[in-house]
Amino acid sequence: MAVMQLISRCNPIADFQPSWERYVDRSLLIALFVLVGLGFVIMVSASVAVAEKTYGTPYYFLKKQLVFLLVGVVVAFGLYHIRIFFWQNLGVKLLPIIILMLVLVLIPGIGKEVKGSYRWFSMGGFSLQVSELAKLSMIVYMSGYLARHGKKLSQSSSWAPLLIPLAILALVDVLLLLEPDFGSTVVITATVVALLFLGGVKLSRIAILAIAVIAIAIPLVMMGYRGARILAYLDPWANASGKAYQTVHALMGVGDGGWFGAGLGGSVQKLFYLPEAHNDFVFAVLAEEFGFVGIVFTLLLFAWIVQRAFIIGFNADKAKLHFAAYIAYGIGFWIGFQSLFHIGVNLALLPPKGLTLPLISYGGSSVLVTMMAMAFLMRIHRDTQIALFGFSPRELEKQKKRRINIKKAKTKKRAVIKKRPVKKRSAVTRKRKGVKK
Repeated sequence: MAVMQLISRCNPIADFQPSWERYVDRSLLIALFVLVGLGFVIMVSASVAVAEKTYGTPYYFLKKQLVFLLVGVVVAFGLYHIRIFFWQNLGVKLLPIIILMLVLVLIPGIGKEVKGSYRWFSMGGFSLQVSELAKLSMIVYMSGYLARHGKKLSQSSSWAPLLIPLAILALVDVLLLLEPDFGSTVVITATVVALLFLGGVKLSRIAILAIAVIAIAIPLVMMGYRGARILAYLDPWANASGKAYQTVHALMGVGDGGWFGAGLGGSVQKLFYLPEAHNDFVFAVLAEEFGFVGIVFTLLLFAWIVQRAFIIGFNADKAKLHFAAYIAYGIGFWIGFQSLFHIGVNLALLPPKGLTLPLISYGGSSVLVTMMAMAFLMRIHRDTQIALFGFSPRELEKQKKRRINIKKAKTKKRAVIKKRPVKKRSAVTRKRKGVKK
């Protein structure tokens, strides 16, 4: 902490950027690269047939995904160079903007309608899904709230400290359900409740919240098309040509994969048998082409990223960087929950809901926001390393040289100012200012 205080007091050091090799979590970065590469290959394989038929080129989804991936890398690189505490008070200001966007996307003509859902803003051939931004925004807001009011949440006998975050969560959930986007609603709710538990809210209150959420969710789930999906999910083979069509063909793809799969490009289900094969059911294509071995490998990658997120959060807690720790924990919960929900749907363990598999499914907004989340993790790891261990001797030497250069520049500037000739005032000017000759 003393090092962090020194950094904040001294401007030359505060602006100093240490070498990235020491402060980047290499294992997280490697897992991220492997997952992005695997996801890109699987997404392209799953989308070639539908892209060729719908858009006349097999590379339509490849090009769009590549654009968002490159934009995500650039944005992530920029976020990595912003201190994590810059966002602590900004989360409260960003959340109203996200809520406003969730309202605007529901307005026909502003929001883009796809298959009866209003979830996207269309911008020059590209679409932005607001619910993806809402996931990260809610994590940043909740982390700031828990850092500011953690003691009240854990020690107060009243429910008052919980009212504000629960009211905001309810508002966001209602707007998401109006789109409708039930999958994002479940992920955000689960992530916020998990963060509240880590923030010190008593387990009895978490249990009450969980019961209340389930009690509210059951009637919502059973209404309209969702109810039909639930009934079909309970007996998918009896509804194989109806509401359970996707589930049945996803199971066929997983079953046909066997131990080692049919090989890259060998999936049959992606050839117009399995709808949304490149998106909501991309895991079934992965299982069909790479088999049980591919399933285990993918699960291990996600497990490693989630594990690194929790370790980064734990280390930030040790360094007393509580806001950063909550963000790391929140990202870990989010990636973990969303991955499990997507895979559960593909394996018929959960009812169908529209959720992407992070960094694997087609979806520009999902890729962009997930890359932003990874940048947050990298930055938290860096700030934690500096807080715990300080700068290396090599970096301290760089800081010393930088301070010397700044001091020389200031001295030179003062010397130049002193050498400037003093302008003589005219008689009129002296008279106006009351200066005697």
